[in-house]
Amino acid sequence: MTARVARHFPQAGDIMVRRRDPNAAALGFFRLIRPADWGVAFAGAGLGARLAGGPGRGNVALGAAAVATVIAGAFVNGDWFHRRTRVLVSPGNPIARGLVRPGEAKWLGYILLGAGLAAAAYLGPRPFAAAFLTAAIVLLLDYFFDEAYFARNILAASVVALPVCYGWFGLDGGAGSPVVAAAVGGLVAISASIFRDVENRRGDEVAGRKTIAVGGGRLPVAVAGGFALAATAVSFIPYFVGGYSRRYLTLVAAVGGLMAFYTVLNLRRREPDPLLAGSTARMMKFLIFLFFAGTYGEVLF
Repeated sequence: MTARVARHFPQAGDIMVRRRDPNAAALGFFRLIRPADWGVAFAGAGLGARLAGGPGRGNVALGAAAVATVIAGAFVNGDWFHRRTRVLVSPGNPIARGLVRPGEAKWLGYILLGAGLAAAAYLGPRPFAAAFLTAAIVLLLDYFFDEAYFARNILAASVVALPVCYGWFGLDGGAGSPVVAAAVGGLVAISASIFRDVENRRGDEVAGRKTIAVGGGRLPVAVAGGFALAATAVSFIPYFVGGYSRRYLTLVAAVGGLMAFYTVLNLRRREPDPLLAGSTARMMKFLIFLFFAGTYGEVLF
């Protein structure tokens, strides 16, 4: 792997010594934490706690921030671990661009993991155990199965679904069920990650990574659309079975309609457009957050 990267990107071996703009370092650290993923994990954990009846608001906020920070730390450590291939697969990554040095990224990941686990431990044994298990799963998938076929997509689903389950079990664990919310978030996350694979297809091919998008064609887009369709179907269950209001029905119909619209836009291209696929992936991540926030409001009121 390292030889292949060095052949196609000779300066990859120099990422530890490349000069950087000091003014851009702060932005690099901010992007390395992946604030969008942090926000989705925070919203998912809060929703899970609310579905379970929820403890005090302060505990929910602290617990949700704890698991989101743990996941951010795991991602930062994953970026450090795969820093030499990130220059091909994700050239915009702050480590690949030289905005954050590898040693700094490694310690930032440790600090985030430690801070998140410490906050979870403060809340009690159950929150700590749930947060530790979440971190272990994310690190295991990111470290050892990053190049395995479809494993990255499972990782994307886990970092969305696990916080919901964490919030339900770790912060309270009573009435209600996190299954539908976790399933919808996970399915949309898989769809978004496949579109992200389409965006990064050429880099994955050079790096020798086996993703569903390698080889081109419309199949990856069709598979991503299938996961989005499944998520839409599951999201209607609380309305028909759980007695949710028409406000919730409007929310899931709008989310499902947007996902279908963007999927059709991608399918209309003879060859998948990396820029359109990347925009679709980011839009779907926002829709996950919107779904979690809207469902939280439905349960709250």
